[in-house]
Amino acid sequence: MGTVRCCLVVFAKAARPGRVKTRLIGELTAEEAARLHGVFLEDILERMKGADFQTRLAWGVGPQERLPPSAFEAFRQKGEDLGERLFEGLSRALTRFELVAAIGSDHPDLPASIVEEAFEKLASSCDVVLGPAADGGYYLIGVTRQSIHRHLFSAIEWSTDRVLNQTLKRCRERGARVEELTSLEDVDTPDDLRRLALRLTQGEGPPSPNTRSLLAEWGMIPVQGRRD
Repeated sequence: MGTVRCCLVVFAKAARPGRVKTRLIGELTAEEAARLHGVFLEDILERMKGADFQTRLAWGVGPQERLPPSAFEAFRQKGEDLGERLFEGLSRALTRFELVAAIGSDHPDLPASIVEEAFEKLASSCDVVLGPAADGGYYLIGVTRQSIHRHLFSAIEWSTDRVLNQTLKRCRERGARVEELTSLEDVDTPDDLRRLALRLTQGEGPPSPNTRSLLAEWGMIPVQGRRD
């Protein structure tokens, strides 16, 4: 597949204290949670640079706020809830690309190969592709120009463990062929963060140098190259 066909839209918020990673506040300060959010996004975007698809950023910022600086083409999210924002952002990308997918920034160790697999499935065998998250949601949704429909994102109980099942039901109601990717963990809670630190310590998944450096600074993982 060529880069002109496929586009990944990364939905992100600016790394502002008190507005991101709020479920980690308590274990972390608001400022630390914002730093963590920022390095998650940096690692994801760095990893996608060399992939065989285009990447765009959809920023969740207020109407009077400037878009944060980025090396990627970016636009402002529109919509009252996550479903509307996903539909509008993916629809926008589909005016220029044939196959599109959306992810958030809660998976700092998401490999580009999984996104490429999603596009391969969309190109050959399905209408909708979903990446199940361990918490009952999904970390990726991919659609085509023919399969996108507002119904796929409507009446979903966002931020609950029912998101994936409700989305699969919407797909069935539309008669859409669905394929699923491997299941991954979000990093939303302190326990999630500790499991991420363990994966990085054990060398699992793709390199995440910015995340690893910050967690090493906080003493959550060993400093690379250091022998005690």
